[in-house]
Amino acid sequence: MPAPYSNDLRKLIIESKLKGIPEAQIAADKNVHKSTVTKLWDLYLETGSYEPRPNPNCRKPVLSTEQLENVKNTIIERPDITLYELIEEHSLPIGISSLCKIVKKLGFRYKKGERCRQGNKCCRCKGFISAAI
Repeated sequence: MPAPYSNDLRKLIIESKLKGIPEAQIAADKNVHKSTVTKLWDLYLETGSYEPRPNPNCRKPVLSTEQLENVKNTIIERPDITLYELIEEHSLPIGISSLCKIVKKLGFRYKKGERCRQGNKCCRCKGFISAAI
């Protein structure tokens, strides 16, 4: 979906329409499609504003800010905790790959655990988390 037009342009279109200029002429003058002028005018009549509508289809964060803080505090307290343990401990409704992205956004990185460096297989180790802060 393209970005909405700037508020300056929206304001100019509405002001032109209020002056009684035809939509086709406004569209040609402002270099927009006629349907844009029509839709913007309908929005203005409906809401009284030329501001773009908020996007109702944008994704909401999977974890709340409280859950993010809990995860961050747990990692700081226990830097050797695995992603699996984080999910179990906090009952997070996400998978390993999603938590991996979230942990990276929080500013943490991975560090291999002692068991992995010795060549021992461990089924629960995707890499331990180490604070990079």
